[in-house]
Amino acid sequence: MTTSNLFAGRELLSESNLHKVFSSELGGSLSLEPRAESASISADGVKEMLGSWRAAIEREAVALARLAPSALTDLPPGCLYEHQDQPDWLLAAQACEIFRNPIVSKNAGRLDVKALQRNIRAWLGRDGEPTLVIGWGQPKRSAGGLKAFGPYADLAEMYAIGRLLVIVKALEKMAGRPIKLAVLTGGSRFFEAFFTRPELTLRYDQQRQAIADALAGPGVIEFQAYSQAVGDGGHTAISGERAVKFRQALAGVSDEMAAAKFGTVLLNVDWEHIFAPDPAQRQKAPHGLPLPDSVAAWLATGDANRLVRAAVTSLISPRHQAACLDMIGSETVLEDAISFIQSVAWESTRKYIALHLMDGGDETAGASEASGRNALRLTVHEKDKLRDMPAIFTLGPRGGNQLSQHVLAMVGERGETVFGAYAEFWAGPARAVRLEPQGDYPVFAWLAESGQPLCLSSVADEALLQALCRASAAA
Repeated sequence: MTTSNLFAGRELLSESNLHKVFSSELGGSLSLEPRAESASISADGVKEMLGSWRAAIEREAVALARLAPSALTDLPPGCLYEHQDQPDWLLAAQACEIFRNPIVSKNAGRLDVKALQRNIRAWLGRDGEPTLVIGWGQPKRSAGGLKAFGPYADLAEMYAIGRLLVIVKALEKMAGRPIKLAVLTGGSRFFEAFFTRPELTLRYDQQRQAIADALAGPGVIEFQAYSQAVGDGGHTAISGERAVKFRQALAGVSDEMAAAKFGTVLLNVDWEHIFAPDPAQRQKAPHGLPLPDSVAAWLATGDANRLVRAAVTSLISPRHQAACLDMIGSETVLEDAISFIQSVAWESTRKYIALHLMDGGDETAGASEASGRNALRLTVHEKDKLRDMPAIFTLGPRGGNQLSQHVLAMVGERGETVFGAYAEFWAGPARAVRLEPQGDYPVFAWLAESGQPLCLSSVADEALLQALCRASAAA
């Protein structure tokens, strides 16, 4: 069996380290079956954790709001900001300092702060409730169990929402007025590329809304589907004039552009949708490519996640193919699955790039105007051409360029939290932290019902709850 390594010498992912894991010596002996050990916490434990996180977010917001003005005291007049002798300009400069904090923004040292100051001054001076707008997030897609436990919001999402709340609350304290945050969610924006199940997208957005409401109360953060902001509210944002723009953008996508993003898209397609055991639940013929007969027959009795895990792993790291074949038991089935996934992922990559190009790489383009919001736009990815737009560390500086939908949270004894794809933790001491199936949960009831874990942890049972209480977005 021969599958060429499509990724040799190329950095594969921005949102996980899977390529490095499978290319390392550790990866050479990595089991392709996840570890099964687990620990549990109760509904009362979740309530205690929630209270600790609320308090920590408030403390961090107060500290951030106090720190920002002090950063201006030693600056010579006109050094970074304009008109600091005028109250509205000074307030805007102080708000800029929140985003110029390197624990808040990825581009803190590269922001065009004078342009941002002007934007913030106008934002706070306009009629209408000041609203931050950010495009962020689709349901977790597990890539056969390589990336995540399942599709639902877990501790990683709560961590990211907590960090966004720190920014909102700090700005509120500085401005002396309510600030809102609108999150434009991505399931509908990228449906043509990822085939993310619409019902999962809706559920995931509802879950994140529930987390935000549990941490801050209703009305502070609003999650809204991208298609509701710029389209007709359907499962896709491609209709009407946007469909024409999409076709034009797709025609301009070169093979070189697709090759550079193939690895990212390979791990982001909703393969569980395409390989669903029930044929009635499958995404039929993605990009016009029919599921091979051998694969369809195998799925009638086989584990779809195992097949996806084996095929995706073979594409990332051919040296694992022997182990992958042992998992599946049929060379024909595995070869056909690899070929099918590679073909689908290639066309998905072209469409993913086109979806970015048609909006100029700005996921919030046009959304604020369409919704009538008084908006200040943020982003989760730094944009070279938009230097006045803060790029937020949603998982903190240690989380780097990762996003919660691509990773799990791993909590240590002192509450220190690191993020990574599930496969990165298989060889270590981490256990899955599950919620007890019965209880009155203030949040995360969907995890108790589904059995999907909350996070990973290496902490002993008696110290686990305390560690989770410390693992707040402000820790």
